[in-house]
Amino acid sequence: MALSIEEIVNKHESALKKYRGLYAFADLLATYLVLYVLFVLFNMRDLFLMFSAFEPYTGSKYNILGFGVVFETLGLVFLAFTLSLILTAIRHYRAEKKDAIALIEETHPVLKERLRTAYDNRNTDNIIVRDLIGGVIIDSKPVRSSSFFDRRKLAKELIVIVFAVSILAYVAGTGYQTALSPTDLNGVIEKMPLSNSNTNLYPVEENGGTSNNSSQENLLGGKPAVVVVEGKEIDLKIPPGSGQGFTSQETGKKKNESFTQSDLVDPEAAASDTYYENLPEGYRNVIQSYFEGLAEE
Repeated sequence: MALSIEEIVNKHESALKKYRGLYAFADLLATYLVLYVLFVLFNMRDLFLMFSAFEPYTGSKYNILGFGVVFETLGLVFLAFTLSLILTAIRHYRAEKKDAIALIEETHPVLKERLRTAYDNRNTDNIIVRDLIGGVIIDSKPVRSSSFFDRRKLAKELIVIVFAVSILAYVAGTGYQTALSPTDLNGVIEKMPLSNSNTNLYPVEENGGTSNNSSQENLLGGKPAVVVVEGKEIDLKIPPGSGQGFTSQETGKKKNESFTQSDLVDPEAAASDTYYENLPEGYRNVIQSYFEGLAEE
């Protein structure tokens, strides 16, 4: 009897693993086709032009099953498959997995707790265990492995696969592609403002000052920005936004001095005698004749 109960559980467990493998394959195929369609629509083949390592291979054709396949197409196939494999593995790793015993007990309440107990004590030989295992074997005959098959889950994957294949066939027939390309990112990066590492610069505000007015109020090493000159205190604070150094902010009476224009000079006026008297003794005649000559010209 112990062998019989173990065979029943192993049979259902093997069928459950096959179904889960089918789900994983359908999920992988659907994810791959969706990614590949997106790559084709958004011109992801241009991604290989952005890396110098792929430049010698871009545009090369390879004969595969009698078809000439471009290097960029092979690259997209490999990239889409790798990403879909990673995404599928993550989803199925995080998914809740129940063993065959738990699923049988959920779908058949008559076996709840009894099937697990009988399987755990399958190597025990006494009248109670034999009676329990015999009853479990009889009650488990109506159980079919096909009851574990989730048709709705597989149908969703098949719908995605058919939809992706239809779009791929349309793109292949019409050559339709969007105007977007990975090379557009180069222009976006060039337009991005570069970060300034100089933290001593502050933005200028509307009133002409900066956002760091508190740091400019005290420029004398923590001492008050005041100097005493002949008993008078002079404020040496820098007005925000001036940037002209220390200035005195003393206030006083303004002198209203008006400008007085001088009289017109007579062009025929002669030099004062005081000018000739101040000339050196030995050069008075020479200098005088020189300037008189200039006046005659």
